[in-house]
Amino acid sequence: MIETTKAEQLHPFNFHAPQYDQSTYKGRLATLFSTQNPFNFFLPHSKILEAKALVDEESRLAKEKESSVVYYSQPKIDEIRRAQNIVDSAIHPDTKEFIPRPMRICSYASISIPTLFGMILSRPTTFNIIFWQWANQSYSAVLNYGNRNASSSLDNKGLMVAYGAAVTSSIGIGLTMRKLLTPISRNLKGPAQLFVNSCISLAAVGSAGFLNLLIMRSNEIKEGITLVDSEGLDRGRSKIIAKKAVVSTAFTRFLMPIPPIMLPTICFYVLQKKSLIPKNKMAKF
Repeated sequence: MIETTKAEQLHPFNFHAPQYDQSTYKGRLATLFSTQNPFNFFLPHSKILEAKALVDEESRLAKEKESSVVYYSQPKIDEIRRAQNIVDSAIHPDTKEFIPRPMRICSYASISIPTLFGMILSRPTTFNIIFWQWANQSYSAVLNYGNRNASSSLDNKGLMVAYGAAVTSSIGIGLTMRKLLTPISRNLKGPAQLFVNSCISLAAVGSAGFLNLLIMRSNEIKEGITLVDSEGLDRGRSKIIAKKAVVSTAFTRFLMPIPPIMLPTICFYVLQKKSLIPKNKMAKF
């Protein structure tokens, strides 16, 4: 009997099943990291087309076998999963069209970093709050539009209402927080001022993100969203599932800004307290 190596052993693989267990927090977190992989942002068009061709071909072969589960070696499964990850990061799952590069989820980290540091490090003046909140909400609106559920459309008027509401609420909340925190912030200097900026940004970004997404996807609540089974077949529309999905996603907008805003704030606080921030302007930048 000839023994097979670990790489040659066959394992079950389901094209329609997610790579990670979505019933656990760890699995959902792993999916989030793979979806927002910033390296996918820099992939050339040709690489994405190669990945799409591989996924389409393997999916076709699986359908010919009339089984949702096929058997591959582990290296082959890893190759297919990587290709699926590339396709999911660049091609809209409903329209099957390329998502413009700045609108892709994988671009979120790369594009948001300058805005994030602007909100944290700039002095909480009226101009700075208005500018950075406008910039942040403008990009959020673009990102939400590019990754919207294509089974439910939102006209241009609805898009402008959502965008206007998000920008207005973020700026309004930011300025209100600045006024409320003025008695505290006027006595703070140096690193402690960063936490004032963070509180203002968290309140503004979280509230505006909630409102932005809720309005942007309001038609999904009214009209319902298309449901598909494990084989990808259309099983009708549901308003109940649509409402649950949209509201649950909107509430995450209060939590999502916490790590990206608070972690850099704490790091800068520690660096400044220990006098590790460079004195040279170019190095500091």
